[in-house]
Amino acid sequence: MNPKSDATLSLSKVTILVRVREGILDPQGQAVLQALHDMGENDLFSVRIGKLIEIYIPSSDTLESRLESWCRDLLSNPLVESYEIQSIKPVSHQPMSV
Repeated sequence: MNPKSDATLSLSKVTILVRVREGILDPQGQAVLQALHDMGENDLFSVRIGKLIEIYIPSSDTLESRLESWCRDLLSNPLVESYEIQSIKPVSHQPMSV
């Protein structure tokens, strides 16, 4: 498989949100809630912690099915987490690598 040149490469920025399922204990959320209560913020009832995942990937006809597979098999634990592909947006430039 030959990679496309930068001139013809069409990129998408994908944003995925992974959260602890409702009804499942969220120890991080409980710790943050307690810390906020300790700071005097006593009108809060619940805090849930999740993760935001951003992926830059070449656009393709199979992108959505690939993302679903990644979310289900790698990016989330389906027993305790849910995921949502929030957006798939075209981008005009490749992000700087880490």
